[in-house]
Amino acid sequence: MTIWEKSLLLLQLRQRLETERTTDWQTLHKRDRGWFLAQSAPDLWSRLRNWLDQWSAAPGSGIHLMVYGLSLVALILGFSLIAGLLEFLTFERINLLWFLLIAIALPFVWWLAALFFSAAQVPFPLATLVEHRLPRGIAVPAALRPLLKHTILTLGQQLSLLFAIGMLLAFLLYLLVTDLAFGWSSTLNLTGDLVHQMTSLIAWPWQQVWPAAVPSAELIEQTHYFRSAPFSAEQPALFGQWWRFLLMCLLVYVVIPRLITATLYRLQLKGMQRSVLNSDALISGLLQRLSTELIDHEAEQVEQLDIPAAPASAAPATIAYPQIISWGIWPDELIGSLHKHLDADQSAVYWASIDSPDKIDSTLTALQALPDRQTLLLCKGWEPPTGELADFCQQLGELRTRLFLWPVPLAGMSDARQQTLIQSWQAFMRQLPDPFHLITEPLAEGSDHE
Repeated sequence: MTIWEKSLLLLQLRQRLETERTTDWQTLHKRDRGWFLAQSAPDLWSRLRNWLDQWSAAPGSGIHLMVYGLSLVALILGFSLIAGLLEFLTFERINLLWFLLIAIALPFVWWLAALFFSAAQVPFPLATLVEHRLPRGIAVPAALRPLLKHTILTLGQQLSLLFAIGMLLAFLLYLLVTDLAFGWSSTLNLTGDLVHQMTSLIAWPWQQVWPAAVPSAELIEQTHYFRSAPFSAEQPALFGQWWRFLLMCLLVYVVIPRLITATLYRLQLKGMQRSVLNSDALISGLLQRLSTELIDHEAEQVEQLDIPAAPASAAPATIAYPQIISWGIWPDELIGSLHKHLDADQSAVYWASIDSPDKIDSTLTALQALPDRQTLLLCKGWEPPTGELADFCQQLGELRTRLFLWPVPLAGMSDARQQTLIQSWQAFMRQLPDPFHLITEPLAEGSDHE
């Protein structure tokens, strides 16, 4: 799968998962885990494409056919530019100044301008330039707009590199099959010393590597021609010696810069795609459902019928908690509602998000430096508790004397499903230290995420 198809796949995957936000997590888990066990796809991206194709329309071959077409056009345009410059002979000589302006200076300035506009965070007109070109039915969520923008910038760098390669191929081909004569001439009264200083400055990057590609003052003086002067037949070889200098100009100022930036942009895009897989709440939730074993909660419920339940809410979720910890990766809308519901935007409230295993130790270290005050642990109530969470709660119980665990229910979850999950969390509470108290009240209606 090409890097362009991966970006399009993430867009379509996110759009599909948006439609399942209100569906019960356990129902989705059973569906996706059962589908995953029947798959034989070799890698993650192939599995995601097969999953999307199963429930929706996965991106087809149109995207990479479009990229191949644009790449071919870029190569042809670069080849045509050099071919036009070399075929347009004035008095049987190719004007060196004209070649440097069109084939070297303008592409180099174009490359610098592209870097500036991308690095300066200039607003990118996605709606008008890109979104209406995407396959029908794809809407770009705000969370993935940076990914789409960087994909377009990376594609632009690749096309720019292919344009430069087309220029280089045309120049090498003309060197091989034709006898090129270069010289310099200007209506302005330019002196040979001025042209020598200019070419020496341009050739500075390679003057130690390839001295023969640095024009000498003698070469510059002897290849200066005038409109009325006939072609010099006595020294024809001098007019062909400019090719080394021009070849290095194409490599150093046109091809190599684009090769470097195209490679860097491509690596950054791959990193951004991996980041979306790991950090986006909906996509990471899908990966969790695919990889996590199913747990038979019904059997647990039957076994626990004769066991006294753990104490329920010892404090309402609406009181002030000076220290709050969220466990796992949450949907942005829900975590924002919890911030507002718990009034956690105050500077006096400490909020820590444990969205990866690396955050556990750093959070515990930070809590050791804080005073022992009542602490609220937020968990996703639509998912069953895990052993990793139990281990964290044991460590947390050694640092605090009043701890409250709130498994926040998902909006739209049925009452029967909520009761089943509450019983699961009540059974989980028996494994935790005494400082823990379970909160079972739902999130206020006014705070529900949409």
